[in-house]
Amino acid sequence: MQNPFTHTFGMEPIQYISTVQKEEIVENFSYPNPSEKCYMITGVRGCGKTVMLSKIVDDLSESKDWLIYDLNVTGDMLVQLAAKLAQNKLVQKCFVKSNIEISIAGISVGVEFNKETIFDIHVLIEKMIKVLSDAGLKVLITLDDVSATSQMREFAHTFQGLLRAKLPVHIIMTGLLSNYREVTKKAEFKDCTFLTRAFQVNVEPLDYSQIAVSYLNVFDIDEKEAIRLAKMTKGYAFAYQVLGWLYFEQHFNHKVKNLEFEYTSELIKYCYSKIWSELSDREIEITIALVELNADNEKVKREDVIKKLSNGKPISSASFNIYRERLIGKGIITASMNRDGYYTIELPQFGEFVRQYHME
Repeated sequence: MQNPFTHTFGMEPIQYISTVQKEEIVENFSYPNPSEKCYMITGVRGCGKTVMLSKIVDDLSESKDWLIYDLNVTGDMLVQLAAKLAQNKLVQKCFVKSNIEISIAGISVGVEFNKETIFDIHVLIEKMIKVLSDAGLKVLITLDDVSATSQMREFAHTFQGLLRAKLPVHIIMTGLLSNYREVTKKAEFKDCTFLTRAFQVNVEPLDYSQIAVSYLNVFDIDEKEAIRLAKMTKGYAFAYQVLGWLYFEQHFNHKVKNLEFEYTSELIKYCYSKIWSELSDREIEITIALVELNADNEKVKREDVIKKLSNGKPISSASFNIYRERLIGKGIITASMNRDGYYTIELPQFGEFVRQYHME
């Protein structure tokens, strides 16, 4: 029997738990005039951003009205988009010559499009999308793992122009919350209003009951054991997949001896080591203080964290607030919505990871 769970980031697993957030995006895009045309899906590594994007694409692909283009954010996105649009048969009919040359610099020579000579790639993209729009088609552009780059800024300006032209273009982006905040705060992105005002979707933890039902059905275990496993994941999508994968191997292939130890080890190997390497020295100090206060098992008061830090290198309230926001953005901690100032570490086994490998 094939293992229905996976370790691979971004891969659509056989066992997948749909979310209300994903359904809301698909529903919005199903309307003739969606209230939102731009979404930014954010969250910590392994929360399921890319898989959610893939599932949205799968659902929209069932309609013939949608043309979906995935662009590589590390390259020239305008060239990629122009090249993909040019492959559409409706668009190809508008070119005088079939051999369209689109280079990194834009358009290498003047392109004859609908009896016009075009020398600007931005103009060409707009005219190609207009052809598709006139045929009743809608365009969805997907960008995975966005960050504040010059390519992103140039693409943002072009996309904003397409929105002003009232063309049926839509975009869904994914990225770490910390990276997206960098985009929205950089001065050179301030005039990219669609980007800074994109409807932000913070991926929520999976529902415990749905995880339990999934495990119960796959492993044919009792409810108590299924709930125990679900609680071990804390709703973290990657943990749900890893724990499921290990439990499958233990029960069907007898390859896993110590489930909890190997579970923690896999989370460290594939996710937590990377998260830890991206923390600054001060962020590490605060995280260790939170673990020492048992924040992975109970709520910790803000004043207790600051007091704990004062035993070493003191920190001002203002500075603490800055680092707190960074840790929230990186998915290390969550904060209470009220003014009490309580913090918790929600990532499963992250506290144990810190205790075992980063504390004396």
